[in-house]
Amino acid sequence: MTIALSRAGHAVEGVGSGEEALARTQETLYDLVITDLRLGEVDGLEVLKGVKARDADTEVVVATAYGSIDSAVEAIRAGAFDYVTKPFTPDQLLHVVDRALERRRLKTEVRYLNRRLEDPNDPPELVGESERFQRVLGIVREWASSDSTILVTGETGTGKDLVARMIQRLSPRADEVFVVVNCATIPSALFESELFGHMKGAFSGATRNRKGLAQEADGGTLFLDEVGELPMAVQPQLLRFLETGEIRPIGQNRSVTVDTRVIAATNRDLRAMISEGTFREDLYYRLNVLPLDLPPLRQRVEDIVPLATRFLTRFARRLGRQAESFSQEAQEVLTAYGWPGNVRELENVVERAVMLARGAVIHPEHLFMPDAERPDLGQGGGEGGVGDLISLAELERRQILAILKRVSGNQKKAASVLDISKSTLWRKLKEYGIDAASFAK
Repeated sequence: MTIALSRAGHAVEGVGSGEEALARTQETLYDLVITDLRLGEVDGLEVLKGVKARDADTEVVVATAYGSIDSAVEAIRAGAFDYVTKPFTPDQLLHVVDRALERRRLKTEVRYLNRRLEDPNDPPELVGESERFQRVLGIVREWASSDSTILVTGETGTGKDLVARMIQRLSPRADEVFVVVNCATIPSALFESELFGHMKGAFSGATRNRKGLAQEADGGTLFLDEVGELPMAVQPQLLRFLETGEIRPIGQNRSVTVDTRVIAATNRDLRAMISEGTFREDLYYRLNVLPLDLPPLRQRVEDIVPLATRFLTRFARRLGRQAESFSQEAQEVLTAYGWPGNVRELENVVERAVMLARGAVIHPEHLFMPDAERPDLGQGGGEGGVGDLISLAELERRQILAILKRVSGNQKKAASVLDISKSTLWRKLKEYGIDAASFAK
């Protein structure tokens, strides 16, 4: 198992007992813990509880024999992300691990977005003067007053969650709760309990009555994010709720009426999924009462610089940096790039640029995107893209290369732009194996 995970690119630490696992997890925070249920004196459930007590965001996957499925389900009720049944293949394990790590990433991202939205001086980035985006904002304002279900579609990073929150803020339910259900992170075995709740004693581990998220949203707005990731097995339950406005907690013999406005979002092509048999057509029509498609950033070119400037002002203030504006060349780079990650990618690029810039103006060398799509660098100027994990040393190396190209290899000018001494630049050139003379014209 350790070998398979290591070969897949994960940093892995292995221990031989539950006691050692608990000791290790008290010393170090991990993204994911995989534990067998049967370990000896300290079993997998105790490891699970210890891990969650230390850091509730650490995901836990349990491994169990076929005859112990009930114990695995109990572990999920106690907070485990999922389980794998022994014997399992490396591919089966990696599939569960990837989903668990994605859930961890999404929880971190949602927490970050919530912090942004809670700051009255730091509003959501629903900024844009382009005709397409203004049309979207007009639809949002018009539909906010309705209680009909809205389906927000668009590529990753276009701001579907921010649009959903804007709809809620402009609606008559603005002062009520906004409850988020990330359909991609809830295991299908727990979906009914999470959304509709359960009664004490309804199943093993149900020690108290628990409201579901739909009931938590009573009077307010229920946001079904990543609705295209819903397993087929749970889609009928959601359909019934949308049709009747009623829920039935597990273990309760009567239905409860819930007054909530539903907004759903997805980056998937639900029509294609219907053709493939992975999404119910009747559920699609229940969700798609008011369809709202968000344009990708590449179709809003005139919005790129205003958005980038908004991010620049925010990050300069937050990080205590001097950056105030983009040079004309930097603006041309921003508008020429295709932005596959949309507004979220632009935000990341600007934050990094603010950290790298030494003065008030951000230049092209401070902007790190895939080089093949940058008009200022041409083809093959460097490896990696915004989505890759790039070390600070690599960022520094690439910045030095870009500046040397800009000043035709003049080390004195390069040191001045970088705001470092000539001796420091010479040391870094030697460290990175860069020949400044090769940039001379």
